[in-house]
Amino acid sequence: MLFVTLHGGKPEKNPRRNNVHAYDKEGNRLTASVLDDCEDISLNELRAVTFVRNHLYVVNANKEENSVLCYEGSGTRYKYVSTFVSSQTCNSILHPFDITFDGLDYCYLSNQDTNVVTRLIVSKDGKSARPAPLPASLPRAGRFLQGTFVASSKGDLPPQVNTPVQAPAGLEYYGPKFTTDKKHSVRGVVWANGNLYTVDQPAGTVKVYDISGRYVGQSNPVESPVHVVVHNQTLFVSGGDQVLASPLPSPAGDFRLLPVKGLKVKNSSGMAFSNSGNCYVASRTENVILKFDSNFRALKFRCALPDNPEFLLHVQV
Repeated sequence: MLFVTLHGGKPEKNPRRNNVHAYDKEGNRLTASVLDDCEDISLNELRAVTFVRNHLYVVNANKEENSVLCYEGSGTRYKYVSTFVSSQTCNSILHPFDITFDGLDYCYLSNQDTNVVTRLIVSKDGKSARPAPLPASLPRAGRFLQGTFVASSKGDLPPQVNTPVQAPAGLEYYGPKFTTDKKHSVRGVVWANGNLYTVDQPAGTVKVYDISGRYVGQSNPVESPVHVVVHNQTLFVSGGDQVLASPLPSPAGDFRLLPVKGLKVKNSSGMAFSNSGNCYVASRTENVILKFDSNFRALKFRCALPDNPEFLLHVQV
């Protein structure tokens, strides 16, 4: 079964687009509302969705919420448990996009508008998180938003003026500061082999940071990277009209992404792998999910969606 988040927006007109959708192995929609309604929560512009320790975490990226929500459940029904973290409790969280957990009581959240990756300390019960101390890799006398782990190379973004960190260690950025026009900033994050892989979309690279926040390398330049996942010690990156891959470097450092033969998907977005190795890739502009076998040969599975897909999550049933 696949969980899917959609671009969403305008919930008063299209409320069914502002929830997690579930599809079966044949591409049939099981439900458009995996998440139960909660009158205190506005689901709108959902992004990353992931399972950790029996909790389902969902990134809620609308202007009113700017949060990560925690749910519990099974099958296609999940009940709201808590607001894991939000802009109210951590000021670096603004237009969050992706989240990853390191298994060491920390998680990392990329934020498009502040253009930083936030590190959070996860509570023992997994239901809440708080900003982690700033890493030693950041300038000691600098000014940074709460929990900043990877900083921006542009220091005058809202909500406050911060100390810029020069690229490549700092994340690149371009776009307006205070409008709703399209911005180009940090996107996908994934923790693998003790390092954080971070998509710097404006730079066209995936950057690597060790557990201390120290920049240790990056990929070759690629076209419009957005999403990143790890499967079988291989890093996969989507965003253009193809999916690129590289074995995880050991030790961590510079690496080279190359196109995966057969994985041609127009404006590729979310990716997921099943336990058997089948690969699912969404097309953000074609509004479909395509399925490939473990050798990346296309399978019969053209799953039509009602909106632009963002993230995919394979759920074992």
